[in-house]
Amino acid sequence: MRSTRALEVVSGNVGGAGSRIVFAAVILLAALAFSSAAYAQDTSVMRDDGEEIPFDDALIRIEVNSTDGDAGLQIFLDGEPWKSIRIENPNGRLVFAVDNFGKLRRLGSTELFMESNEPDFQEMTLPQILKLLPPGVYDFEGTTIEGEELEGEAELTHDLPCGPEITSPGDGDELDPGMPVVIMWEPVTHKLDTTSATGECGPSTDIVIIAYEVIVELEGSEPQQRFDIVLPADATQVTVPAEFIVPGAEYSFEVLAMEESGNQTITEVFFTTSE
Repeated sequence: MRSTRALEVVSGNVGGAGSRIVFAAVILLAALAFSSAAYAQDTSVMRDDGEEIPFDDALIRIEVNSTDGDAGLQIFLDGEPWKSIRIENPNGRLVFAVDNFGKLRRLGSTELFMESNEPDFQEMTLPQILKLLPPGVYDFEGTTIEGEELEGEAELTHDLPCGPEITSPGDGDELDPGMPVVIMWEPVTHKLDTTSATGECGPSTDIVIIAYEVIVELEGSEPQQRFDIVLPADATQVTVPAEFIVPGAEYSFEVLAMEESGNQTITEVFFTTSE
C-alpha cells in the first residue's frame, strides 16, 4: 500500500492518449493479480428491455493496513469489451468514470483495477476516511464497443476485519535458509472499531472471514520474486516453498484477512535469512 497526503479528487490521463480516467470523491485495489472469485459479488442486473448484460465481476472494497496505519478504496470490474464506464455511489452521485479514446475505443477494454490514495491515520482518521466512502450499493454502468449497455452493482460495507496477529516468524527474525519457513497467525475473530481514529481492534465479533491471503516478497530481487497464495478461512499457517528461500536475504511478507463483504486488513512483517 502506498501512503499519501490525503484522499482527494483526482482528474488525469492514464494509459496515454488512449484512456482518460476521472476519479471523484476518492473513489479509488496494485493491480495485484487478486482472486476476484474469492470475493465476487452478484452483478446481474436486468435492462429495461429485459435483456441481461451483466459485468462478469464488480467489486468495491476497503483495504486497511494495520501495520502502516492507513486505509483506502479498491475497485475491480470485468466485462464484455467496453468503451466507457460510470460508477455511482448509493446517493446517486458519479464517483468514477473511464472513457476510451482513439483506437482503444474501437478495441475496447475488459478488466479494470483501481486503488485510491491511502492516507495514514495521522493525516486522516479512519472515521474521516469512511465518511468519504458511504456504505451501500454502488451502481456500475458501461457501454460496450457495440453500443450496448453493461450494468451491475456491488455493495460497500464498513465491516473491517482486525489485522491478523502473526505469531511466526517474529518481525526482524533471522532464519536458517536450510529449514522450512512456516508463517503462522491467529484466526481473526473481531472487527475494527470504526469510531477509533487509528483503526483499533474492537470488541465486536460480528464479522465473517472467508479467506486469508499470504504474500511473500524477496527484497531487492530483479525481476521481483513473489510468493502469493489464497487460503481458506480455517487456515492459520502456510509453508513457504523451499525454492523461494535463499541465504543472506531479506524478505517482507503480509497476511491479509478477507471479510465476506470483500473488505480486507493487512499485517506486515519482515525476516532475514542467515548466510
